[in-house]
Amino acid sequence: MTAVSLPPPSRAFIVHEAAARIRRTAEATRGELADNGYWSSGWAVGVENAIGGAAGELAALFPPELALRLADWLDERASATARFGDPLPPLALAIADSTTP
Repeated sequence: MTAVSLPPPSRAFIVHEAAARIRRTAEATRGELADNGYWSSGWAVGVENAIGGAAGELAALFPPELALRLADWLDERASATARFGDPLPPLALAIADSTTP
């Protein structure tokens, strides 16, 4: 049997995958927030206290709701690229690159 070589995925597909990963993580986080009394103090305070320092402050600035809005924006941009040939914004590409393992 001959191996089939597939072309690499399109950049739009990679952006969609990044959006899906962000969305999965944000939704799982929202579930944990609802189930764990520790988070009754609020996202920002809880994350900053848990992680500490500048890293904790940065993470606290990015709650699940914002992550879901970002995922929606990434999907919109990737769809416009796939359907109409719109260029992907550099920010969408940077986010996709930073969230792709």
